[in-house]
Order: sequence, then C-alpha cells, then structure tokens
Amino acid sequence: MAAAATVRLGAGEHFEVQAEPLTAASFAPFGSVVANPRPDVDPGRDHGGLVLPPNAVSANQGSAIQYRDVGCVCNLYDQAPSGRGEPRMSVFVCAARGGGGDGEDSSAVLLPIRFLERHPFTTQTFSPLRSSASTYLVVVAPSLASPGPLDSTLGPRPANPPPPLPGTGGGGLPDLRRARAFVSSDAQAVTYGAGTWHAPMMVLGRRGEALAFVVTQFASGVPAEDCQLVEYVAAEGGAEIGIRVRVEGTPRVRERL
Repeated sequence: MAAAATVRLGAGEHFEVQAEPLTAASFAPFGSVVANPRPDVDPGRDHGGLVLPPNAVSANQGSAIQYRDVGCVCNLYDQAPSGRGEPRMSVFVCAARGGGGDGEDSSAVLLPIRFLERHPFTTQTFSPLRSSASTYLVVVAPSLASPGPLDSTLGPRPANPPPPLPGTGGGGLPDLRRARAFVSSDAQAVTYGAGTWHAPMMVLGRRGEALAFVVTQFASGVPAEDCQLVEYVAAEGGAEIGIRVRVEGTPRVRERL
C-alpha cells in the first residue's frame, strides 16, 4: 500500500453520517450489490408461473437458477504506468469494531472513520463468508471535482477512464460532505467501482467476533497504482475525526435488510 496523503481538518470540518440499509438502488452511484434476488424461490422446482428477473435462466439440468451479469468487473491497468494488472483473489478476515448490539433495544453507536482509500485501476468485490459476525458497514464518498494541492501526492489515475459512476465525481480527494454509509448483511456482496473512495472494511459485532471476505480485484503490485490512501488528522484546534458514522443497534437494522 502506498503512503497515505494526510489531510488536516479544521474545527468546522466534522461530519456525521447516518448509516442506512444497503440496497442495490441506494449503492448504485458507487458500485454494485450482489445478492440472490429471489431467496424465496426453490431453484430445483418447476418455475412455471413465477416471475423471475429478466437475467434469470435455468441451469444445471433444471437444478439451479443462474442470474447473469449481476455486476461489473473493470481492469484499467493498461492505462497505469506499469501497463498490466493481474486478477487477484484473497481472503480478508476482519475483526468486529462494535455496533453489534446485545439485544433488540441496543442503542446507536458512533464509529470514527480516519482513513479512506481508492483503487483507481480496478473494481474490488467483497464477498462475505459465513463467520461469527454477520453484519458489516460500507462507507463511501465521491471525489471532489476540483483539483487540490494534495491530488498529485495520491498517485496515478487512468488517463481515459470509462464514464464515471454518478457517485465517483471528479478525480480529487474525497468529498466528505457527500459521504454515505450502508449496513450490509452476510447475504450481500459489494463491488466498489474503480476509483470509488471507501473506508477499509468495518465489521459490526461484539468483541471477539469476525467476518471473513473473499476479495477479488486486479493488481499490478505497484503500491501507488493498487491502493491510494487518505488519512484525516486534526489541525490545531480542529476536528479529531473527519467522519463519524451513526449505526443503529444491529438487530433493528438487520430487520430492514
């Protein structure tokens, strides 16, 4: 990972974001959500009369339903200085950071966000595996359209990227005023669009719990190409943390997923 660009925040630069349930529509400006669109359907039974999504086809001699083209995979490393990115698959095991709650009446918690990162030449997909924790937090932000003095320290970007997702904005630092936060279950995978600013994965749960993810992306092995990082610190008399995310007690949130 490349060295972080450091942004110092003044007293008025503190932002609180309310986490909301993750849905494909709400996350569309930043990437895609991958999940079973019809978990109520038995894939091995006759589907006559059922209304399935248009991308659904019967597969494996009628024992499965395949949902095609559920997300975008993007490799822009031909525009990177290295010229080539290879497909990579890894497993991240993430410790719970709180927000799991101890019961139905669990109160909200505030989780600080000190770092945001982006992968300018690749999409990145997190697919959860069954673990002791089952809920995670996705925090994203568009880019500022206007260049700033720190932009050149972040590293290279594609010269001719595809049309940007609505949420990615320009090519600058994260726009904290338009940050969003989403609570997801382990039945949902999430794909960050290439160049989308996001927080490192945050798992919600009790101390000692964890959630594992299979992560798929492209990479060149050049730190400044693969991951660009921003750290938020306080200027003298300024805000200690750039973003705080308010998360309701997880049992209540899970009911709405």
